[in-house]
Amino acid sequence: MIVKTIIITMVIIAFLLLLALFVMKNKIIIEKYKIFKLKTLLITNKKEEAKKYAIKIVDKYPNNCIVHKILGELYEKERQINAALAEYIKVVELDEKNYEMQYKVATLLYKTEKNEEAVIMLKDLLKIKPEYLEASLLLGNILYEDERFKEAISVYMSALKYHPTEYELYYNIGMVFTRLNDFQRAKEYYKKAAELNTYLYNGQYDLALIEMIQGELDEAQRYFQNSIQMEELEAVSYFYLAQISLMKGKNETALNYINLALELDRNIEKKIIEQPLFAVIQDRIRVPNETRKIKVSLSTKEVKTNRYLEKMYSLVDSLNGGKSAGNENGAKKEEKQIENEKERE
Repeated sequence: MIVKTIIITMVIIAFLLLLALFVMKNKIIIEKYKIFKLKTLLITNKKEEAKKYAIKIVDKYPNNCIVHKILGELYEKERQINAALAEYIKVVELDEKNYEMQYKVATLLYKTEKNEEAVIMLKDLLKIKPEYLEASLLLGNILYEDERFKEAISVYMSALKYHPTEYELYYNIGMVFTRLNDFQRAKEYYKKAAELNTYLYNGQYDLALIEMIQGELDEAQRYFQNSIQMEELEAVSYFYLAQISLMKGKNETALNYINLALELDRNIEKKIIEQPLFAVIQDRIRVPNETRKIKVSLSTKEVKTNRYLEKMYSLVDSLNGGKSAGNENGAKKEEKQIENEKERE
């Protein structure tokens, strides 16, 4: 009798287990079907219908990473960034090893000016996955914008261990050393970046300005001649080439360069007025009535670095009477003045 009871109990348990497995399997099949239907709506470009359907799915299956991700992408396309963030964060909570989604969340935090939150997330991500190049570049960029320059260098340097041939890391390190007024080290990294990517014209423009600050006119000229190949830098590069030509006493060459600069961007006229060197050819400079429209392709960080170097060169040039930045005593004064300027900033 006891044996019979045990057998019946085991049969019931087995039946219940089979039933549970069937229900679970059926539930999984239904869930997969719903995801398939959702993706079909997206493929047929029924975005609004897809969004409503995705919301219904996550209400019933709140732990479905795929649907949370799709819903986040739909919100992001609609520029509902906070709603998208909430969905992406849910994905990260459900799947801690989804490093791409962690990076995505950090990117959106940065876009919504939640820099400190983005920094914390990226630092945590890089502890687990230190070779993640995009995370290192984003973190370094945020730290640069927040003027946490030494922290930014540390991030880029760490990334170099895993990506020793990545020109963008050298380029970014060059920009950070520029802001720290360590122009010699900035040159080293800009040059390495230019070796790895010969099309890095903005890096060569920065190199040219550093050479100008240090009074190396021939080197500066060479780099400016390279940087004119970038539309956004063409006019201002011609301006500095004109200035170098005047320093070398080549007035006709300077005139050709400055007229080229003005044809490209008549706003260069302001720079000419501020620079006493141009007085000797002032009466022959042609200022056009219009200026061309230039497509902006440089990042905010690149523009800030350019403006900083231009400002530093103007400071150095003024200390040398508006002529050049070359002699040893002048160099010492320049370094001191630059440090004082940096402290005031």
